[in-house]
Amino acid sequence: MKKSNPWRIVVGLSVIASISSALFKSNRNAGKSQSTSYTPYIGTWKNDAQSLKVEITDNLEILLNNKKLKATLEEAKPNELVFRDHFGYYLILKKDTSPTLTIYDEAEEQEFYFKRETDT
Repeated sequence: MKKSNPWRIVVGLSVIASISSALFKSNRNAGKSQSTSYTPYIGTWKNDAQSLKVEITDNLEILLNNKKLKATLEEAKPNELVFRDHFGYYLILKKDTSPTLTIYDEAEEQEFYFKRETDT
């Protein structure tokens, strides 16, 4: 039977530790940027023309007229969030510096414009 070289074990453990550390840092930094980049979207938005109300929660759940949509975040860009609903259609939320939120609904092939609801 051949003896294991102890240096191989040390080098192997070192590589595993380095990879684990890099992955941990990456996940931790992603969580920090997540909370700040989504802040402009979080809140309640209204479209009076179609009597629609959209609420985006802190955990990025989307409620349409108080009913939770089954959608998952697919992509996040500085001014755009892309969700995919349970039917496979995309919902694209766009936010710029204006007080409006634009939502493109691929299933309806239509854009909807929402204004942030203010507390009264």
